[in-house]
Amino acid sequence: MLEQLGRKLPNSIKKRTLFLVMFVFALTSFLLGIVSIFTASHEVEELFDARLAQQARLLVQLTGDNLSTEQKSTLFVYPDAITESEGYQLSKVGHQYESKVYFRIWHDGKVVVSSDQQVIEPDETAANGFGYADSEHYEWRTFELIKTLPAGTLVRIVVAERLDVRGEMVTEIVLNSVLPEVVGWPLIALFVWFAVSIGLEPLKQLTDRIRSIEAAKLEPVSLDNVPAELAPVQQALNSLLQEIDDLMAREKRWIADAAHELRTPLTVLKLHAQNAEFSASDEERQQALLQLRQGVDRSTRIVAQLLSYARVESQLNAPHNYAPLDVLKETRRIIAQLYPMAWDKGVNLEVAEQSQAITLLMADHHLEVILQNLISNAIKFTPSEGMIEVCWLVDDTHITLECLDTGVGVSEADFERLTERFYRGADLSGAGLGLSIVATLANHYDAEVIFEHHAPQGLIVRVIFPVCGH
Repeated sequence: MLEQLGRKLPNSIKKRTLFLVMFVFALTSFLLGIVSIFTASHEVEELFDARLAQQARLLVQLTGDNLSTEQKSTLFVYPDAITESEGYQLSKVGHQYESKVYFRIWHDGKVVVSSDQQVIEPDETAANGFGYADSEHYEWRTFELIKTLPAGTLVRIVVAERLDVRGEMVTEIVLNSVLPEVVGWPLIALFVWFAVSIGLEPLKQLTDRIRSIEAAKLEPVSLDNVPAELAPVQQALNSLLQEIDDLMAREKRWIADAAHELRTPLTVLKLHAQNAEFSASDEERQQALLQLRQGVDRSTRIVAQLLSYARVESQLNAPHNYAPLDVLKETRRIIAQLYPMAWDKGVNLEVAEQSQAITLLMADHHLEVILQNLISNAIKFTPSEGMIEVCWLVDDTHITLECLDTGVGVSEADFERLTERFYRGADLSGAGLGLSIVATLANHYDAEVIFEHHAPQGLIVRVIFPVCGH
């Protein structure tokens, strides 16, 4: 429902905010108006009822024993016993509301004083108190007071007021409180628009900064006095820009590395092809074609390693949901895949058995890449009849993967450079990326890669993973 309502609202944040603010303001004014009507009505009722009671009591105090039907001092003579000839000069000055108020006084059951000729009798429940009465299509609020004078005379007073007078008073009160707000809505809308414009100024600044970013130079977005609501947006945007910049840098580096690494093999392939084309004998042609095939194999390995390195870098920056991995089971599976390569070279490939299960929180394809590079690298440098052993060691704080071989080994001076990209040492058949890929993946899991001599000859490569929680 909220989503559908959002689609119907203006697409501009300013207009949407103005619409919502004015809608809330109008709704609040309407609800306050309703509350004001009930409150004002109640207060007016209380005030007018108090006035009716006060008027009735005042008339009682002014009424004495000497007042009789023969001595009428009234606003309206009933019957017409007082005339101007008797010395009374009736004023013509009055008020239109005089007809909306009423009182009448009875003295021993006879009307003595009355505001006009009409007779208003309260309902039976209003005896000596408040009540209601109907007369001439109007409803009246009445107050009746009965008093016995010291002389034993019974005085009855009825004071009444038309209810529409009270309604007019309530209407005036509500209009005087609500009407200024309604009239002021356009001015309020203008002020709200101005306030929203000022409030959204940082968003406009952020938009301008984003527009000024060049694709070739992704600089972080910086705002002065950034609001608290925009701070997470700025941080997320700068983080995204940094990731994009790193990705572009990796792509540029990969393209430059690929171009550098493939330039020489492609040149060599071209020379072998030319040698085969211009060979003077079949023997020379066969030799050139053999060298050409070996060059193609080397180029294929270089491209495969370049692609593998690029794939590893891209995977590490993608989100992963790692699950506990049975490393022994995964190691046996990968060794089974690589065993034909070792068998073809006459190298004995083994995995040390463990009595307990070993698990690591990592992706299975990452472990596969690590093992494939370590084992294939060991097979390449281990002569026939040599041995390669893979084992896992566990202690309280670390889980260690060891790959031992009886190959030609590496000088200790080269240990620090083995994980450098494109460092091949004496080997010119690869791209020098295998151990670099291993180090990259190990660093992703906060692991450490260590090299050590294997007596009497060979190399030990240890990848030490921290146990979770250490």
